[in-house]
Parts: sequence; C-alpha cells; structure tokens
Amino acid sequence: MEGDGMTNTSEKIAQNVLLLAVARLSMALALPTIGLLAVLGSQWLDGRISAVTKTAEQANVVADKANDVAGRVNDRLIAVETKQVQDMAANERFQNGTLNRLDRVQDSLVGLSNAVAALTATLQAVAEERKRSPPP
Repeated sequence: MEGDGMTNTSEKIAQNVLLLAVARLSMALALPTIGLLAVLGSQWLDGRISAVTKTAEQANVVADKANDVAGRVNDRLIAVETKQVQDMAANERFQNGTLNRLDRVQDSLVGLSNAVAALTATLQAVAEERKRSPPP
C-alpha cells in the first residue's frame, strides 16, 4: 500500500503540475488571444465602415447629379413660364386687336345698313312721286 500511496501522491502532484501548466499556458495565451480577437473585430468593423463610406460617397455622387439636373430643370421651367407669359400677352393683344377690328366692321355694317335704308327710303319716295306726277 505504501507504493500505492506514493503512486497516488505522484499522480496528484503530476496532475497538479499539469493543471498548473495548463493554467499558466492559458493565462499566457489569454492576452494574445484577446488581442487577436480585437484585431479581427477591428478589421471587420473597418470593412463595414469602408462599405458604408463607399455607399455614402456613391449617394453623394447621385445627389450631386440630381442637384445639377434639378437646376437645369428649374432653368427650363423658368424659360417655359416666361415664354408662356409672353405668349399669353401676345395672344391677349391679338384678341384685343381682333375685337377692335370686329367692332369697326360691325360699326361699318351698321353704317352701311343705315345708308341702304336711307337709299331705299329715298328711292321709294322718288318712285311714289313719279307715280303721282304724270310724265311731261
């Protein structure tokens, strides 16, 4: 039994030494492992930040193009509105001129109608007078 006790004690010492070695090894590797994880995490975050930055830059380029197009559309809209106002003014002048001419034509027609009526009355009066007086 004495041998068994010695073996048992030797095994316990060997196990303790092995456990101590594993513990020290794990303590020694803990900081490099944490550092490695931190570096890998940092690289992953850098990749994500780069992707977001690239997307933001593309969005800025598209926004700049849209802004340029909006400026050109605004300029065209101003030109169209100006042309529309000018055309409306020209159309109004044309309509007013046409109405004035039509008013003059109507006045002329009324004058002609009055002249025709006066001429008709005169001719009727002359015809009636010829009927009353015998020819010489």
